[in-house]
Formats: sequence, structure tokens, C-alpha cells
Amino acid sequence: MTQNAAIEKGLADNKGTSAKAMKDQAVESIEQSVEVAQEKIAEVTEQATDEIQKLTESGTKFVRENPGAAVAGALGVGILLGLALRGRD
Repeated sequence: MTQNAAIEKGLADNKGTSAKAMKDQAVESIEQSVEVAQEKIAEVTEQATDEIQKLTESGTKFVRENPGAAVAGALGVGILLGLALRGRD
């Protein structure tokens, strides 16, 4: 059952309850949603950090093993960026 369906069912079951009880139930539901969102954000952040670390390590390894190719690649990228960003007169 989705969270919205659970809320609607809870509201239908509690038609006679007070507004304060409904408010408390809504606040609790929102707090649970925030906790789930924070957990997911922490998971994604950890995964992204791991991926960035792997890319950094592989890039460092490539540069150490192929310094000439790394310098040539950097020079090529620099030239392309310079041409792309120069003013067109």
C-alpha cells in the first residue's frame, strides 16, 4: 500500500477523530517521509563518493603509466577549449 493510500485509509477510518489527532498523524507521516528521504540521500551520496574515488584512482594510474599520452591529451583538450571559448570577431 502506498503512503498516500495509507493516509487516505487512515483518514477514512478516523472520521470522528479530532483535528489535533489528524494533524499529529500527518506530522508523523511527514517525519517518516523525511527520514526515508534522508536515508536515500545518504545512500546516493556514498555511492557517488565511491564512484568519484574509483575514477580518481584510475585516472591517476593512467597518468602514471602513460605520462606522454596524458600530457598530449591535456594539450588537445586545452586547444579545443581555447578555440571554443575564444571570441568570434
